Amino acid sequence: MASIQDIVQVKLDQPRSAQPAVPSKAFQMKLSDNKSLVVYNHISGYILDAVLKAVFNDVH
Repeated sequence: MASIQDIVQVKLDQPRSAQPAVPSKAFQMKLSDNKSLVVYNHISGYILDAVLKAVFNDVH
């Protein structure tokens, strides 16, 4: 016999007055005298990965 799976909709409770998260500085690193790297919270992982690879291109 064929197995039929049930599909169940799930909704998470969210406060009605929920405001979007405001980005805040997670860390800052000085790269040279006139350059610094600032990373904010809620950054996407692939963007952070690309930025770090561009900054530290000599590191393997």
